[in-house]
Amino acid sequence: MAAKQIVVFKLLDQEYSIDIMRVLEIGNYEPVRKVPEVPGYIEGIINLRGTIYPIFNLRTRLHMPKHEAVNETKIILMNLEEAKVGFMVDSVCEILTIEEAEIEKTPRMLERYESKYINGIIKKDDRIIVIFDVDLLLSEDDEKILANIAE
Repeated sequence: MAAKQIVVFKLLDQEYSIDIMRVLEIGNYEPVRKVPEVPGYIEGIINLRGTIYPIFNLRTRLHMPKHEAVNETKIILMNLEEAKVGFMVDSVCEILTIEEAEIEKTPRMLERYESKYINGIIKKDDRIIVIFDVDLLLSEDDEKILANIAE
C-alpha cells in the first residue's frame, strides 16, 4: 500500500486533515484586508510575496462558532485547481504519514450533510482525524468570487 502525508490541524478541539501535496505553505495568521460583499466565511485577502490569497475561515465555512485569531492560529495556503487560497485554522498539529489502508470511508448517513467535504476518516489510537477533500470546500459561487477578487 502507498503511504501519504497529511497536515493535521484543529478546529475547536477536533482534528482534521488535508493532503500535504495540496499545501503550498503553512504560515502564522496575519491580519487580512477586508473585501466588501463576500460571504462571511471569507475573512479577506492577504498579499504574500506578490500573490493575493483570499482567506477562508474554515470554522465559519463549516458552520462552527467563529473565534478571533490567537497566537496558535495558522493559515494553510493551498493551490486549488485554478485558485490559490488560504484556510484559517485554529492550529496545525503535525504532519502525519499514513497508509491508504488506514483511511476509512465516510459513514453513509453523513454523506448528504456538510460531510460531503469529507474524503475519509482515520482512526489512530484514540484519535479520530477527518480528511477533507479541499476541492469540495469551495462552491461554484466561491469560485466566481475568487475569480472576481483575482481580477
